Amino acid sequence: MEGHTDWIRSLAVLPDGTLVSGSDDNTIKIWDIKTGDCLKTLKGHTDYVTLLAVLSDGTLASGSIDKTIKIWDVKSGKCIKTLEGHTSCVISLAVLKDDTLASGGYDKTIKIWDTNTGKCIKTLKGHTGPVISLAVLKDDTLASGGYDKTIKIWDTNTGKCIKTLKGHTGSVESLAVLPDGTLVSGSGDKTINLWNTNWKIC
Repeated sequence: MEGHTDWIRSLAVLPDGTLVSGSDDNTIKIWDIKTGDCLKTLKGHTDYVTLLAVLSDGTLASGSIDKTIKIWDVKSGKCIKTLEGHTSCVISLAVLKDDTLASGGYDKTIKIWDTNTGKCIKTLKGHTGPVISLAVLKDDTLASGGYDKTIKIWDTNTGKCIKTLKGHTGSVESLAVLPDGTLVSGSGDKTINLWNTNWKIC
C-alpha cells in the first residue's frame, strides 16, 4: 500500500476491517486491505500524526505533534471535533470505559477527555518527563510510561496516582496488557519487563 509521502507512525483497524494509517505527511489514510486501494485521505492536522485509536462507535481519534486530538467520522472523512488542551505534542492515546479518551503528551501530563463534548475532564500530573505510552488495565485503571523511566498507575475516576513502578533504566516506550492482566513494558534500556498488577487501590 503506497500513497503516504513521509514516515508512517501509526496504524489502527476499524470495525469493518479496513486499515487506517497516520503519517508524518500530516494525513490519515483509510485502506482496503484486500485491494490495497486508498479509500479516503483525512486532512486537518497541521503536523505529524503520531497516534490513532478507534472508539466503540467506530469513530477515529488521532493525536498529533500539532498539540491536538481530532475525532473523525470515517464514513464521511470529516473531522467531528478537535480536542485542545495539551501545550506540547500528543504522543500517546488510550480508549477508556464509556469512550472517554486518555492522551499523553510532551507536556508531561495525561488528559482525560469526554469524546462526546470534546471537553477535558481531568489532567493527571506526576510524570517528570513526556508521557509516551498508555495502556488500560483490566480493572479500568490506566498505566502510563514516560521518559522519566517510570510507569504510573492511575485511578481515572479520582485522577490520583495509585502506584509508581520503577525498574527500567531507560524511557518506557511501550505498554501492553496480557490476557491474564499482566502489564508488559518495553524500554529504551533494551528490556521488556512483566509486572504483577494484583494490587489494591489504597
